[in-house]
Amino acid sequence: MSTRRIIFAYSFVMFFLVIALLGTASAALGGSTYTEAVGRQSMYTLNVSKARGTIYDRKMRPLTNASEKFIAAVIPSVESISRLKAVTKEEQREELRTALENGKPFLTEVTSPVNSDGVATFTVYERYADAQPAANLIGYLENGTSGADGIEKSFDRILSENNGEIQITFTIDALGQAISGEAMQVENTYRIADGGIVLTLDREIQAALEEACRSIQKGAAVVLDCASGEILASASFPAVNPNHLDDCMENPDAPFVNRALSAYAPGSVFKLFVAAAALEEGVDYQAEYLCDGSITVDGMEFSCYDGKAHGAVNMHTALRKSCNGYFVKLLEKIGPESVLRMVRTLGFGSSLELAEGLCSDAGTLPTAQTLENARARANFSFGQGETTVTPLQLAAAVNAIAADGIYTKPQVFLGTADTNLDVLEAEKNEGCKVMEPTTANRIRAYMESTARFGTARYGAPENCTCGIKTGTAQTGVHAENGEEILNYWYAGYLCDADDNPAVTLVILEETAGESHAAEAFRKTGETLVDFI
Repeated sequence: MSTRRIIFAYSFVMFFLVIALLGTASAALGGSTYTEAVGRQSMYTLNVSKARGTIYDRKMRPLTNASEKFIAAVIPSVESISRLKAVTKEEQREELRTALENGKPFLTEVTSPVNSDGVATFTVYERYADAQPAANLIGYLENGTSGADGIEKSFDRILSENNGEIQITFTIDALGQAISGEAMQVENTYRIADGGIVLTLDREIQAALEEACRSIQKGAAVVLDCASGEILASASFPAVNPNHLDDCMENPDAPFVNRALSAYAPGSVFKLFVAAAALEEGVDYQAEYLCDGSITVDGMEFSCYDGKAHGAVNMHTALRKSCNGYFVKLLEKIGPESVLRMVRTLGFGSSLELAEGLCSDAGTLPTAQTLENARARANFSFGQGETTVTPLQLAAAVNAIAADGIYTKPQVFLGTADTNLDVLEAEKNEGCKVMEPTTANRIRAYMESTARFGTARYGAPENCTCGIKTGTAQTGVHAENGEEILNYWYAGYLCDADDNPAVTLVILEETAGESHAAEAFRKTGETLVDFI
């Protein structure tokens, strides 16, 4: 071989050796565009939705996670974006254009499902409806994840353990764009959120109650099942909006307050329990009192409503006409101790715990020492002075009258549900006798007379038998217009087709103007007939 050929061969070998070395160094240093792209391929994950355990009503209908929407996971392309334009809102169009330019996988809400190359649609839950049923009882979340109030807080552990989610993973290149031909990888544990807890509420009854009470700006309403004491519906007005908590904070009417669990002066509805205590003591219920419109006690005049004289009244007609003077005298006859014993057995003065951390106010009762004062006793006899009760306490007490003298502590938790919707039922509250059936029956007769002919006739439903007692309690608080804010009460029960008490209904309204409590009771009652 000639020297020239040897030099040429040597040079040729060295050239490719250098090229190989440069290639290796380039790969190590990331200098090659191709090698860089391969080396920087990665997985890109989008969280489509997370769902918290569901809260159900007594018939396994969801109270949360009841609303649905569609979320599309999209690999941007001219074709996929074109398909999305038909199922997105006008304000989303600019976002779609930008997404196409970026080329990065993204999520967007759509009005109907789209499933094609580059697009996968998922049905996901919205935690709360725009008009969330039983909003104040259900509660709301903190930072969208943990329970901050109500049932959400009480059962946070169970509801959190039933979290489900949908995640989608894409393979993307160095520019963050999905690599063509690579399938989306979906991890879907959403069904876990079908597990949760079951409440005693009835969603249809809840909706009927809230609709009938729409005209009440501040107040509360409660419906109990007479036989079990279970809470079928509970509402507070104005209701908290769990989707717009910031707006609620600015509302001067305090929608965060659950008024169904807050204490108020009961006014004349308290006379039911003074009468019950008197009947238990064997008082002559036919004995008459002559009412001239007011009664003076220890130098203080106590008027009947509007100062109206009722004439000769006995227990029946005094309840029907809501005569204050009769009950002042009745309490003096039996003594306040017997009334205190009665109302304490009915839950007054004690907080009602519905779930861990979810309790009603205890309310207040005057002490025996306070009731040594004649004026205090007079106020006590018709539900004024230091006496306060919650709508839930009052509903449970009236329910004892409807249930032949059996008091049952109200219950809202029915059990837990697994992902197959099999329910593990909680222990039910047991009732206890607080008055004789004859006492309860007589009080019911008086309440039904009050509904037909007395102060409650304006709020009595026309399509069922019912018993009602009304009350108007002074608060001593005045509105900006100078008018005193009053607590208007309608408390009673509704009967089924056989005239047996089926549900107890209590409505409270706080207002310095015209009361809508009677209208709300009547509308609720006429609607609930379809469910009892």
